Amino acid sequence: GQPLGAHSMTARLILTLAAFYHVLATLAAAMAVFQFVRMRRGDEPRQTLWRHLFDRGEAQLWISGLILVAAGLYSTGFEYLDNPKLWTKLTLIAAWSLNSWMIKRTLPHASAPQRHLMFGISIGSLAYGSLLGVAKPLAYGVLDFAYFLTGLLACFALSVWMARACLRQN
Repeated sequence: GQPLGAHSMTARLILTLAAFYHVLATLAAAMAVFQFVRMRRGDEPRQTLWRHLFDRGEAQLWISGLILVAAGLYSTGFEYLDNPKLWTKLTLIAAWSLNSWMIKRTLPHASAPQRHLMFGISIGSLAYGSLLGVAKPLAYGVLDFAYFLTGLLACFALSVWMARACLRQN
């Protein structure tokens, strides 16, 4: 390969570090969902040592995601926005953010089907977001937005089904 210029090396380093930060934030957010499910089932006490860290996963996902988008724009310019996979991620983030808000607002009073739906969307958002994060070969027109969106909806459906199974009372 050709030697990289300082600009390109800096952009790649920032992108790599932001991607790693995003992975760690995803793990924290996933653990928060898992721990909350365990609490709802009565399998775990209300407050644990790690809960504070896990609760910050959502905010860290937002920060690291914004860094990734900024790094992508910095390294490739506005061509970065011509990616259906990116727009699927933004759609996913909108659904996940609305869902997180609903969880915080309604969970204590939510019916079992509502809880299953909310936890399923949380789990599906994290799972499909992770898939999109590693799906580099599918970027920039390899798949249309409609295919990505269909995958997201299928992931949500599977995750809601899984949440229903996990949250079922014994």
